[in-house]
Amino acid sequence: FGNPLNTVLLSTQLLRSYDSEITETEKDQYLVYIEESTQEMLELLNDVRFIGKADAGKLKYKPAPVDLIKVCSHITESIKITASDKHIINFKIHKKFQHKSQAKSKKNDVMFFLIDEKLIRHILNNLLSNAIKYSPTGGKVNFQLTLNDREAIFLIKDEGIGIPVENQKKLFDSFYRASNVGKIAGTGLGLSIVKQCVDLHNGTIDFASEIGKGTTFRVEIPLQRVS
Repeated sequence: FGNPLNTVLLSTQLLRSYDSEITETEKDQYLVYIEESTQEMLELLNDVRFIGKADAGKLKYKPAPVDLIKVCSHITESIKITASDKHIINFKIHKKFQHKSQAKSKKNDVMFFLIDEKLIRHILNNLLSNAIKYSPTGGKVNFQLTLNDREAIFLIKDEGIGIPVENQKKLFDSFYRASNVGKIAGTGLGLSIVKQCVDLHNGTIDFASEIGKGTTFRVEIPLQRVS
């Protein structure tokens, strides 16, 4: 919380002390700093609350019928809005059902699965946001959803800075960040939240990464289709 709070404090002090000496453009910039820092604190507070609930055993898995393809599509589109024009985000869907009734379903048929949509959104928003954030020079972010009779498999691959080998074991720990993130903003809570959400689904998460070439996250979530 210290960094954004210091930014807010300094900006307000400058606005108050030098109001008559700074330009309107400079005033607008200080207001932008305040808004961005406040938003950063709100996001951090929400993340801390989430982790607190999980650690206290108050975070619950609440499954309901969800159109998973629609949810993934909406999340992808929202991420595209926040991404820079240097990033290309590709979303692909693969259906690999063995049962004939499912395998022959039409392309536009709506498919509902019993999952916790709120937790799934936490997983995908964090992983896709990270893929953008840690690819500061741009590149492709490939998001692939594979559906089969037993599970949903989410693959998110970026062309970013990668994760040093010595940091990989602690990557899902709260407040832990890799040693090569530099000045890229972050709290070290996102992947911890992802892991909590995956565990509540009795799913698995794994990743592969190479410095300077990018990172691929693979999440597997057990599925129960609802007719």
